Amino acid sequence: MDTSQRVITKSNKTLWVGIGSRMSNPTVGSQFTTAKSGVTGIVQEIVANKNGSKRVRLDVAGKTRWTTVK
Repeated sequence: MDTSQRVITKSNKTLWVGIGSRMSNPTVGSQFTTAKSGVTGIVQEIVANKNGSKRVRLDVAGKTRWTTVK
């Protein structure tokens, strides 16, 4: 297991979550939970920012949500 990730159990589901707002390599199609609000969605798109962070577009119950991953 990557040391930048941890596993939590929520509603009998195991989720891979980045510690804080860090996730080493999010991939399209994987499940991701935001650090601050705890919203879980499927990664639809990843856009690299010039400063090294990434903007990640999530599909959350059919709605789009963007988050930033450092």
